[in-house]
Amino acid sequence: MKRKLSTIITVVAALCAVAIAAWGGYVFCTQVKVGEEVPELYASIPIYIILVFIGAFLDELVHECAHFMIGAFCSMGVKAPKIRIFKSSSVEVYPKGVKCLKLRFLLTAGAGLFFDALIMALGLIAILVPTVPPILCIGLPYALYSFIINIVPLEYRSGKTDGLVIWEAIKNDDSSRVMFRILKIQGLVNGGMLLKEVDESLLLDVPQLPEDDLNFIILTQLRYEYYLAKGDDSTAYKYFLRYKDLIQYLPDEYGEEAAVRRKVEEEMEDDEITDEVFEIPQANLQNALEGKNEEVKKEAEEQPSEQPAEEQPEQPVEAAEEQPQQSQPEDVVPDKQEEKPEKKKKKSKSK
Repeated sequence: MKRKLSTIITVVAALCAVAIAAWGGYVFCTQVKVGEEVPELYASIPIYIILVFIGAFLDELVHECAHFMIGAFCSMGVKAPKIRIFKSSSVEVYPKGVKCLKLRFLLTAGAGLFFDALIMALGLIAILVPTVPPILCIGLPYALYSFIINIVPLEYRSGKTDGLVIWEAIKNDDSSRVMFRILKIQGLVNGGMLLKEVDESLLLDVPQLPEDDLNFIILTQLRYEYYLAKGDDSTAYKYFLRYKDLIQYLPDEYGEEAAVRRKVEEEMEDDEITDEVFEIPQANLQNALEGKNEEVKKEAEEQPSEQPAEEQPEQPVEAAEEQPQQSQPEDVVPDKQEEKPEKKKKKSKSK
């Protein structure tokens, strides 16, 4: 149902953009002058079409740069925007500090819509007021398309629209609460606190989300990084395995997270034997082997022997300790003499 609704909204936005482009094209082609004369209508149409596509690129640039500039002003730690025409563009945020975090985020999220509205207003003025140069209307069609697509609270395959992000933040629903918890942790770390010093309840005392929710995937990755920083490798590994199961739900357009998914898939292919990607502490390995040795000794004592008791040879301790090497539990990495895989650490991001 959601996919059908998103398709309908996209079609409606495209039809509105085409209609406003035709209206603006008529005004442009009948009013623009080359020298002292207005050229023939058919001669101006190709020029107008080229200008509209240039305007689409400029509007998308303005939309994403608005997120970037307002986010930088609000100390949201924004990275350079990724520009894609007629596709999902994005700006990633890594806030610094936690003061007024929700307000700063809402200003950053709504900046693109605000500047789309400004371009639309300028385009309408250029169409309706004869004294205003009609060339200023070239950004209107795509600005209208972008505004409709982004203001409707929907989730596309590429991610949530600006309108949905803002609406969830205003409602303070579960997904938004988890997102702000992630942003708070990032703000604390970017403000100078070590990740391992963060209160553990910030990562665990959160609402339960569906596994395909983007914020749940990012939270799982952040939990992995947190326990890895604290030196709790067994818990970190548990969340890493969970993260490997969840990355299939990441949108392909979701910035570096798609690259993280490909990297993890490569790690999975490289670790087909052990199904592990980082080293288990030596103490844990030794405890596991000693426990297995005791099980083997106990089984050997319980098995009936065909030899008389006085003639039954003692089993050397070394031999008993060598046997488990051939039947170790699957969740333990063998103690190889070769190089062991290094710890893999991924960055947490929030769209």
